[in-house]
Amino acid sequence: MLGKRKVRKYVFELLFGYEFNKEESAIDYYTRAYDNFSCQDDEEESVKNEFIAICDNIEMIDEIITNHLNGWKITRLSKVTLSILRVSVYEMAYLKLAPAISINEAVEFAKEFAEDGAAAYINGVLNNAKKSINKDE
Repeated sequence: MLGKRKVRKYVFELLFGYEFNKEESAIDYYTRAYDNFSCQDDEEESVKNEFIAICDNIEMIDEIITNHLNGWKITRLSKVTLSILRVSVYEMAYLKLAPAISINEAVEFAKEFAEDGAAAYINGVLNNAKKSINKDE
């Protein structure tokens, strides 16, 4: 079975790629893109379920993100930064993953994949978002 970090990375990569392929349905894109991953059959289900769930709930996830951008518009975010934020907000709001874990992983992904300064920005947005997500419980 894939570890959560590996699932998260595949989901992030799928979300990022999907930003450039929105003419396809999420499931069609997933089916086509999945060939590039080296998962076992039992691992595929976790990746698929999370990717599709994020796509299905994208408006609500983006609303949470937008409410915590502090003067920025979501359209100004890089596709990498937006994809990282979407994964983390989904984990906190829908999977009820501990915010500290999800935020830490998002910051680590930003250090690895995003532009300079994105890690601190992502940390701030997610820390603010976590407060409103936890209020809703």
